[in-house]
Amino acid sequence: MPPKPKYTKEEIVNAAYELTREKGIDAVVAREVGKRLNTSSSPIFTLWNSMEELKMEVWMLAKQKYQAYMEDIFDYTPAFKEYGMRCVRFAAEEPNLYRMLFLTERENHSPYLRFKEEFGTLYARLVEEIRKSFELSGEDAEELLNQMIIFANGIAAFVITDKRSFSEESVSRHLSQVCIGAVMVRRLRSGSISWDEANGMANYYDMSAIPKKKPLN
Repeated sequence: MPPKPKYTKEEIVNAAYELTREKGIDAVVAREVGKRLNTSSSPIFTLWNSMEELKMEVWMLAKQKYQAYMEDIFDYTPAFKEYGMRCVRFAAEEPNLYRMLFLTERENHSPYLRFKEEFGTLYARLVEEIRKSFELSGEDAEELLNQMIIFANGIAAFVITDKRSFSEESVSRHLSQVCIGAVMVRRLRSGSISWDEANGMANYYDMSAIPKKKPLN
C-alpha cells in the first residue's frame, strides 16, 4: 500500500501555481515545487504520473482565474471593449499566467481560436453583444471580435515586456480605433451606412473613454 501523501493535492497544485505566477510555468519542476513545501519531490509523484499532469492542473487553475477576472464585464458598457481592457490588465498584473494561457506554443497558435476553444461561453456572449451594438451579421460580429482579440493580445504582449508601454487611455483609444474602423468597413461594404453616417460615428465616440459600469435599474 503506497504511503499517505504528506501534502494534499490542492496544496501541491497551489504551490506550483504560485511558482508559475512568480517565475513562469517552465519553473515548475519537481525539485522547485518540493522546495516550496519544504519537502522532497516524492509527494508529487505519489499523486501524479508526471510533471505534465501537474502542469495541466496549474493551467486549469489559471484558466479559472482568467474566467473570474472577466466574470462581470457585461455589467460595463461597452462590454466588448471592457473585455479588451481587462485582457491587457490581466497581462500586466499576471504576466506569467497570461504567457501560459495565450503566448505559449501549442497546437492552436491563433489567439482568437484558442480563446474561442477555451472560453466558448464568454466568446459567444461577446459576439452577440457586438452584433446587437453595431447591427452586424453574426459572421461580421465574430470577425470583429477576432480582430479585437488579436489586437488586444498584441498590446498585452507589449505590456508584459514593459508595463509602461501603454497607458489605460492609450489602450482604450487603440481598441476603439480598431473596433470603429472595422465596423465602418463592414457597414459600408454591406451598404447599411453612408459615408456621412460613418464620419458621424467616428466623431461621436470618445476613443479614449474607459468603459463604465452600467447604472443599476
